[in-house]
Amino acid sequence: MDQAQRRLPALLAAAGLLCSLVLEVVHVRAYLDPSTGSFCSAGAAADCGTVALSRYSVLGGVPVPVWGIVGFAVMLAAALRGSRMLLPLSAFAAVASVALLAVELVAIKSVCLLCEAVHVSSWALFYVVFRRRGELSPWTRDEWINSGIAGAAVLFGVYLFVPPYWALYSWRAGVHLPHGVQADGNPWIGAESPRATVHEYVDYGCPHCAVSASQMRRLLANNATKLRVVRHQYPRMSCPKEPNPYSCAFTRAALCAGEQGRFWEADTWLFEHAPGKPKLDLDLAIRDLALDGAKFKACFDAPATLERAEAASRAAKAARVVDTPTYFIDGKRLPAGEAFAELRSRL
Repeated sequence: MDQAQRRLPALLAAAGLLCSLVLEVVHVRAYLDPSTGSFCSAGAAADCGTVALSRYSVLGGVPVPVWGIVGFAVMLAAALRGSRMLLPLSAFAAVASVALLAVELVAIKSVCLLCEAVHVSSWALFYVVFRRRGELSPWTRDEWINSGIAGAAVLFGVYLFVPPYWALYSWRAGVHLPHGVQADGNPWIGAESPRATVHEYVDYGCPHCAVSASQMRRLLANNATKLRVVRHQYPRMSCPKEPNPYSCAFTRAALCAGEQGRFWEADTWLFEHAPGKPKLDLDLAIRDLALDGAKFKACFDAPATLERAEAASRAAKAARVVDTPTYFIDGKRLPAGEAFAELRSRL
């Protein structure tokens, strides 16, 4: 394959590499600045942020976009050399793109427009390389070894040295801050005489809530004597009068864990396990949170608990909460970005 013939495969590999780099930026911003909206969002069914915040966005301790960056960089090098090594690499990338699309459609139920650009680049690259496979120069053993070592070194380096920014700040090991329950029944945590109080409305099934709540916990940990957070539930899943395993399950679990003095531990646990899932593994929750199983299940199935969950939903609607997460400071409703900015200016 001469230099002119190498141009198209190299351009396709470069396009995939560029999209993967942008995806990693989106991934980092989604976790470190949850107030930032994704520029490639076109609604709930096509939102890069939703895909980035899903538990499928990290594979083997490395963000999926980084896998793409390494893969396309290796393919770009092979394309520039006109190496036949490009054929199996592009075939693997094309198959992987189908698997990732299936995860988006089936598990996440939202697609990422930038991800689809990567998938199109993968398939286009494989098509071009397959059509021109006879023109490629044979690969050498050293090519495979050098490419493998370089790719593995980058991935291993990310695994070892890049802080896991996607990990949620957790209180599962125990809460060491003052906490209690307000007169209206909503749990609070943080300062006993706060300089600022924020009311945080969440839905445990919401990935964006999980990240924003994690950032709020970090902010609270650094300002424990100044900030108080009040938790409000907005279970958007319907709460029918007859309890079943699906109706307001996450909120009911938090309420029942609270009955055993483990609300904030359960709050963290639910944000780790609930987003993107239709139902709750009660036995796992009981085991992880060290709860009295019989009491927890009795509380979970009690009509009174369901009514408390429904009351929380009604209260959120009465406060004109539409999306989660939503924040109130001094009675003023604020989106996540403005709320964090306001708190940082006060603290």
